[in-house]
Amino acid sequence: MVKGEKLMVKIGRNDKCHCGSGKKYKKCCLDKDAQLMEKKVVHNPVTKWLTYEEVDEMSTDEIIFKLGEMGISFKHEEFSQDMKKFYSAEEISENWFRNYNVTAKGRDNDFPWLAALVLWERLAPANHLAMEQMSNLYNRGFDYLDKRDPISACDTWLKVWEVIKDRSEPKFQTLDHLDEHYKGSFFIRNFCQDLETELHNAGLRNPAYFEKRITYCREFCDIFPKESELIIHNMRRSIAESYGKLGDYKKMESEFNKLVQDFPDNPWGYIGWGDMYFLEQKKDYHKARELYEKGVVVAKDNYDLDVVKERIEDLEQNL
Repeated sequence: MVKGEKLMVKIGRNDKCHCGSGKKYKKCCLDKDAQLMEKKVVHNPVTKWLTYEEVDEMSTDEIIFKLGEMGISFKHEEFSQDMKKFYSAEEISENWFRNYNVTAKGRDNDFPWLAALVLWERLAPANHLAMEQMSNLYNRGFDYLDKRDPISACDTWLKVWEVIKDRSEPKFQTLDHLDEHYKGSFFIRNFCQDLETELHNAGLRNPAYFEKRITYCREFCDIFPKESELIIHNMRRSIAESYGKLGDYKKMESEFNKLVQDFPDNPWGYIGWGDMYFLEQKKDYHKARELYEKGVVVAKDNYDLDVVKERIEDLEQNL
């Protein structure tokens, strides 16, 4: 080895990614590393894995024919059922390996997975996305946020939300079931809270997104009514705040009233309510102070108590 040259350790496609994300290498930094390798004009045969683009260039009939050559008997009806049963193309591929004597080797070892993904994209209904597609949309949303474009981020993430709604079942009233399936790609609770936050930011640019925020938060509470108290409270507070942002103070008052009745020990209902009369356009400092003082009464956590007391101190400077 040349002096000063770093030892290159080969990472398998199914190994954990070197970046520390916890994801499989092929779902994380593989494409980025491949691009870097091309820029450096490094040609190493061990990196010449089959790519998504290569499979996507094939026709559907060609993909199905090649699957058959590998021992996988593809039937459209069975595949349609598999897309309902499984959450990712990788799960379908793994199921094929369990049920067929698959002969894919070497560079073609990932062909069944990539074939399942491409076929899913082509054959599934519009709102029935594979986990891989959802993960890509989630990451694309962050790309938009890096460009300070919360509207495009929300438009992208709302497509993911439609899939989550489609996958939800009445018997599962929390996110636990879906989190179990999606955690290998992204954390669904983080996504749901990120979407609520960015709908607020998008609403600051276009008020229509406050309407979308209200709709989203109501849907979340209806579909996952037994989710953690913290998340449900935040969603309901967001509904009330959004009405205030839209200038509908009658509905805002109604929502905040119901919120503090249902969560009497949570000071953030009063804090959020008071903020609408202190920090927003409709100033009513006396009403804000009254609400903040109610928050002081129920606050038990030192952090919550400090926050509401700081609000009152700031408010007194305006009285």
